[in-house]
Amino acid sequence: MVANSAPDREVFAKRRQRLVGQLDGQSLLVSNLVNVRYLTGFTGSNAFLLISESVEILLTDGRYVQQVAVESPDLETRIRSVDSTMIALIAEALNESNVTTCQVESDSMSRALWRDLGEVTSGQTELLDSSGQVEQLRALKDDYELSLIRRSVAINEEALQATLEKYSTSWTELEFSWQLEREIRQRGGSGFSFEPIVAAGPSSALPHYHPTDARISDHALLLIDWGTSFQGYASDLTRVVAIGEISDQIREIHKVVSEAKQAAMDAVRDGAEIQAVDTAARQLIADANYGDHFNHGLGHGFGLEIHESPLMSPAYDGQLKAGMVITIEPGIYLPEIGGVRLEDNILVTADGYERLNRIPDDFLIL
Repeated sequence: MVANSAPDREVFAKRRQRLVGQLDGQSLLVSNLVNVRYLTGFTGSNAFLLISESVEILLTDGRYVQQVAVESPDLETRIRSVDSTMIALIAEALNESNVTTCQVESDSMSRALWRDLGEVTSGQTELLDSSGQVEQLRALKDDYELSLIRRSVAINEEALQATLEKYSTSWTELEFSWQLEREIRQRGGSGFSFEPIVAAGPSSALPHYHPTDARISDHALLLIDWGTSFQGYASDLTRVVAIGEISDQIREIHKVVSEAKQAAMDAVRDGAEIQAVDTAARQLIADANYGDHFNHGLGHGFGLEIHESPLMSPAYDGQLKAGMVITIEPGIYLPEIGGVRLEDNILVTADGYERLNRIPDDFLIL
């Protein structure tokens, strides 16, 4: 399937079928807009999906009459009129569909909306707490999603290479970031999938640093954590660049981080315990006496959102499954000296992994 083509409506129908299969005959009101997009293809900013074995109704407002007809032509739709409310529209759909009990995405619906909906549907529909139903499906990528993620990763790498080639010694961290986004957009991306980290010198020791007007060429090291959004799907890579003479200590931690990343990837496969994968990298860093300087999780799933299930961390009790797309991103951060993080994008397979990016671990050179 071509990555820049519109997906066949069957893609979304199959996703909804998978969801219905795990609802045990109950109804679900999907309120998380990312989940609505995943199940229907609709990208509007106001939408709910009521779904069960016998009901599939997409609810939105009058701003999206034309858009919903284009993006979700196979679905029954209800449009809120300007003199009504979404709560009234949802209640009407529940009543007309004879829904007596309905699961609600409690982790995305506000307390106020839940209360108001409960008041309107009282005596008609019982609302049941539900969480993670659609997110479980989203953790396993289908072929269409993988095609978009692969293109997102490719654009991400191409954009960085082009930015490095155009680099000027006068650039600040912010100017580097601006050029990087320009290169992403010129290749068909819609922009960054998250605010990038462009951190020069000691600032590279801050895992979630924000670019400033600091001049890059005043330092020897540059850490770049950047991602592309392509047709809604993210990528997320991190590499370090040698601007000047790199110290022996930075070279040492770079080697340790690279080996830790590979140790973690070697532990990836269908059925692998997430904690064991994390431990493979974390223990290697601890054995090199840098354990106190690796202070975040090993990685995370990504797709329509930059952070999705699974969370790759010692606090997450779960297993990897073939079809998951994850980051592996160990790091070592030395305050007032600098930090190194290396991040790859990985597809979990039955017997191991596929590395989706091609960029090497070595220091990139300006």
